[in-house]
Amino acid sequence: MNDLGSVLATRRDFLKRSVAAGIAVALCKPIAGASAGNVQTILGPLDASRLGFTLPHEHIASAPDVLNSWPKSWGGRAGLIASAVDRLKTIKAAGVDTVVDLTPHDVGRDIRFLEEISRKSGMHVIACTGQRFLPTRSAKVSMSSRKIEGLAEHFTKEIDRGIDGTSFKAGVIKIGIGAARPTSLEEMGLRAAARAGKATGVPIRIHTNAADRAGESVAVILEDEGVSPARVSFDHSDDSGDLEYLLGLARRGYFLSMDHLHRGLMRDEEPSFERRVECIRKIIDAGFANRLFLSSDSMFGGSLLPEETRGWRENLDPPEGMLFIVRRLLPRLRELGVTEELVHVMTVGNARGFFSIDRRPA
Repeated sequence: MNDLGSVLATRRDFLKRSVAAGIAVALCKPIAGASAGNVQTILGPLDASRLGFTLPHEHIASAPDVLNSWPKSWGGRAGLIASAVDRLKTIKAAGVDTVVDLTPHDVGRDIRFLEEISRKSGMHVIACTGQRFLPTRSAKVSMSSRKIEGLAEHFTKEIDRGIDGTSFKAGVIKIGIGAARPTSLEEMGLRAAARAGKATGVPIRIHTNAADRAGESVAVILEDEGVSPARVSFDHSDDSGDLEYLLGLARRGYFLSMDHLHRGLMRDEEPSFERRVECIRKIIDAGFANRLFLSSDSMFGGSLLPEETRGWRENLDPPEGMLFIVRRLLPRLRELGVTEELVHVMTVGNARGFFSIDRRPA
């Protein structure tokens, strides 16, 4: 593995690459009438044309495994399942067809839980493999001691063969990067994700610290591994109000997931909701609606979160959860003149292409 310092580009280097790679965006635009391919959901392969309105960064339940130790929490496992199924049915009735659950194993992913609620609710659910590298959870994770090849092999196994001894497979890789630049452990995870993604054809989503322009340093590592920007989404990008940063990534062909918009409603949280919306509108006006995802990073039964944190997150979202995009963001974008065609691109078309399995060399 290259020394981290030798692979991280300066901002100037990044901007030079942005100019050189600008033409890549045009090459990545969806082609009308093209076959969308298949997406791997928990319940099996699904023609991507059936994905419909997709929320690409959510957490249906973070750490439902905690119920094994505290079964009375949230009404026990049966109660949490019943609650999640009811909420997903409500969300589906509001027009959402697919939810992507980006809870990796080290944040308490429970694939049997996800399969059951998907089957009972009728909601398409895409599960993830990958790693968040949370220090508070590292004690239960042996993966941190593995090499890149071992991590890549594990990710590939969960995509091709199944998760936790089941036949339920991951359809996306999620890697969490906490600061402006990856730690050596996080870099290992990025390189493993890159290799697994290229081997299996599934895309990669990165938890990023957008306020510190983290996507720039992450992009250098992924490109060093030969990953196409069209197979990568930098999530939580709306935590930055820096259009130079956001447009730089979009010009290179990366996706930007705007999924913390509701946090902009908090008094002391920056950027504000209106600034986040303004950035989305300007990115659209620059011609990059085909590089935007809209989601809410919401969760049901956030058992990793303290009581007070769960409270404010649930209050920021509508009571049913995961409907912030439908009920708050899209109406605001329409008020600003964003057309239904562009709304469809961001909520349906982009997911259709991004989550389609592509086993061609990235």
